[in-house]
Amino acid sequence: MLPRKPTNHICQSGFTLIELVITIVILGFSSMILLPFFNSISHSPDPLIRIRAVNLGQSLVDEIMAKKWDNNTPAGGGPLKTAESERVLGALAATPYAKLGPEAGESRPIFNDVDDYNGYSETDVFHDQDNNSFTLTGYQRSAKVSYIASNTAAIDHNTPGLNNTSDSKLIVVTVTSSTGEKFYFTAVRCNL
Repeated sequence: MLPRKPTNHICQSGFTLIELVITIVILGFSSMILLPFFNSISHSPDPLIRIRAVNLGQSLVDEIMAKKWDNNTPAGGGPLKTAESERVLGALAATPYAKLGPEAGESRPIFNDVDDYNGYSETDVFHDQDNNSFTLTGYQRSAKVSYIASNTAAIDHNTPGLNNTSDSKLIVVTVTSSTGEKFYFTAVRCNL
């Protein structure tokens, strides 16, 4: 027998370039599949938060719209004199712009007209129209009432108010949810 030559086999461990590329491609596809799943889980309470915000805003708008147009509106309704028009000779004048808001001594349970809600605001503890309170931590709602021109083309929460009386009052209720998202509810009430 012939003597064997010694062999120098070096054991190499590691990954080839092809194996690394395949691994990166597989991880990329996996993340594309799993990322939307994890994103939907992290935002799952959003619909409930939004529903609460919408309910808070809509309930206040409904309450405001059920009130008479102005403190001077006669029982049973009827137009008032404004800087924009005098629909009935001798009619009482509408509340001046500078005095929009609750009359002296009025509080939420006895608000009787639309502009009493101007400047109204609640945070965390809210009241319904019967003055029953409930808590929604992290939420806030506020109301703003202003006069706008009757022929205003676009009416939304950014519509500029007038510094004088007109035949239309813009009502904007703003609700801020616990995530900081703002919701605007806009309505117009007219001097009829």
